[in-house]
Amino acid sequence: MILTKQHILDFLKKYQLMVVATYGDYPWIASVYYSFDPNLNLYFLSDPETLHCRQIASNPKVTVAIADSRQKPNEFKKGLQIYGIATQISDANKIKHALNLWKHALQVTDPELTYQNMLKKIVKGRMYKITPKIIKFFNQKLFKVEDGQEPILEM
Repeated sequence: MILTKQHILDFLKKYQLMVVATYGDYPWIASVYYSFDPNLNLYFLSDPETLHCRQIASNPKVTVAIADSRQKPNEFKKGLQIYGIATQISDANKIKHALNLWKHALQVTDPELTYQNMLKKIVKGRMYKITPKIIKFFNQKLFKVEDGQEPILEM
């Protein structure tokens, strides 16, 4: 069986939290809520003053892990490992699109969380996009391979 975008999309729909690893003077990780688009781009909202966002500003190369934390060690493994490029979105229309996508995916209904309130600095968070370059998919039930031989999708 060959790994496809659809496999990844189906997996992404089941979860909401990802861990993003960044690197500046030292490595750092942060857990963030995400949304995604049909091209497998990942979006998250975060304050640019956080360490992970400051590191992204100076080094956009990131890695991401998404998995079900309730998995049992003796059950089939399932998860994603992603290498990609993270950027703070700056175009107004793209920010609005990413924010709406994020709010819809996560069922966020806070009326204060708007693009206009971002401009007014009422909302500190900004939208970030991770463009994946390499996606490794652990799904031992679907792909019967040995550890380390999981399928990879290169973008």
